[in-house]
Amino acid sequence: MNKLVAVTVGCGHAAQHRHIPTFLRQGGSVHVSAVCDLNFALAKDTAGKFGIAKCYSSLAEMLSKEEPDIVDICVPPEVHEKTAIEAMEGGSHVLIEKPMALSVEGCEEMIRVARANSVKLCVVHNQRFYPPFLRAIELVQKGVIGEVLGVRICFLSREEEYMNKEHHWVHKLPGGVLGETGPHTVYMSLPFARTIRDAEVTASKTLAYPWVNFDTFSANLIGDSLIQIFISHASKYTAEEVEILGTQGKIWMDLQSMLLNVQTRRYATPLSLAASSLGASTRIVQGVVSNAISSIMGRSLLGHDPLVRGFVESIRQDTVPPVPPEEGLETTRVMDLMITKLPSR
Repeated sequence: MNKLVAVTVGCGHAAQHRHIPTFLRQGGSVHVSAVCDLNFALAKDTAGKFGIAKCYSSLAEMLSKEEPDIVDICVPPEVHEKTAIEAMEGGSHVLIEKPMALSVEGCEEMIRVARANSVKLCVVHNQRFYPPFLRAIELVQKGVIGEVLGVRICFLSREEEYMNKEHHWVHKLPGGVLGETGPHTVYMSLPFARTIRDAEVTASKTLAYPWVNFDTFSANLIGDSLIQIFISHASKYTAEEVEILGTQGKIWMDLQSMLLNVQTRRYATPLSLAASSLGASTRIVQGVVSNAISSIMGRSLLGHDPLVRGFVESIRQDTVPPVPPEEGLETTRVMDLMITKLPSR
């Protein structure tokens, strides 16, 4: 079977640390032929770093010369729509970073162009493909914790990642840095909340950077179940935790350590408390050992790998991509709803 030809547009952190390495790990199914960035020096350095043959500063030139099957888009969100449409109108399938676009209308136009050109459009909702999250969805579908009552999501990132960089593109997003992290929490909410009807959002500023309006956010997403979200970019450490609360138990995940624990204790007695604590400790130790073995053997625990594999398979089999563009549209709709509820400054 012939390899699919892939190219990457945008050579920043996401491309170099996530996308390009993931495509290169696909082995016999994909060939990465070129990269592109308006900063040609960056494109050239990136190509050299990964042993990629060609580099460009013009997307149009790269599309015409490489005729890629897949265009992997890692440019800032404000040009997602324009870049994706140019690639799809050229006949390429598109894998695009989140957020899919900055408006619902932009997402709808991208979907229209994808259909008109009979190409696949897939959004990088990578954390939905982390092993604990996939397992949690499976457990919920099996009814292990009963009916879902609500979900709590906590995302903390280090201040140095975005906040102290005055000219970083996240500060230009609608809602500021919330536009970067918010989509992760929204798309992880969708399997449990389904249609989100309303949102309540509060925000605060704890850092002194004048180019930052808010750095810490709390939100309630109101749907078939209640989603509680806490996001802060003012931390000195990173944390990504998700807790799914059901009528018969709960699921807790640490997505930094790739750990999952299920608690289904119905009532509290000294014996049941001891058994529950022992069981939870055992599962956490087993998870740590499993993750260590995977790392030693070179197996990636990141969500990009199953996502990209699924996208390649959807192209070959003409099936729905692992993250259909409609999910990207719904994530953008909910983000719009959250951003409109931000307090004014």
